[in-house]
Amino acid sequence: MFQDTTFHKTMNVVSGLLNTYSMRNGVIANNIANVSTPGFKRSEVTFEHELNRAFESEKHKGTPTMMRDNRHIPFDVPKNYEDVKPEIALDYDTNYRNDKNNVDIDREMSEHAKNTMNYQLFTQVMGAEYRQLRRVIGVM
Repeated sequence: MFQDTTFHKTMNVVSGLLNTYSMRNGVIANNIANVSTPGFKRSEVTFEHELNRAFESEKHKGTPTMMRDNRHIPFDVPKNYEDVKPEIALDYDTNYRNDKNNVDIDREMSEHAKNTMNYQLFTQVMGAEYRQLRRVIGVM
């Protein structure tokens, strides 16, 4: 019963985002710490794109899909939004310097600022959801 509420879905998404921003903060700190390490490849955390894909596939649940032979490689398997987890990916494609390091300090600092603002925003969203729930229960 409680799992079908907007509160449950919102809190699952917000807690996933907060975990992602926390993980991303550590990854950005690692990238910044290794800005001068020769051969170091920057990492990034992916989550939002996969979460968006899960919501899009959820939106189109009732629409007919193409028939696919089981021997074929699945190309767009619908995913439940609760199953989406943040993942760390290495960026092997770019090189900024001759020593094969691809960390751009300006980019990392701007990503850090953006990540911090997103974290603060979603902690406020989570607090607002809990305040609203307490109002409904009558605790306040």
